[in-house]
Amino acid sequence: MYDAPMRKAAVDVNENKISAKDVQVYYGETHAIKDVSVDILDKTVTAFIGPSGCGKSTFLRCLNRMNDTIDICRV
Repeated sequence: MYDAPMRKAAVDVNENKISAKDVQVYYGETHAIKDVSVDILDKTVTAFIGPSGCGKSTFLRCLNRMNDTIDICRV
């Protein structure tokens, strides 16, 4: 059996794909997310890890604009 040689690909990971600065999210009067800043680099895997209720899903909903469908939500 022939094993193909492994090729190394040049990957430039210095470019930001998503940048969020001082994100604030409110549901009515409830301040759900306070001052979140993050840079997500291109061609990388990023994980949001934390305890239940800390705002991981709320922040992800901000990135894909799902909070736009909630009337009382302000981002």
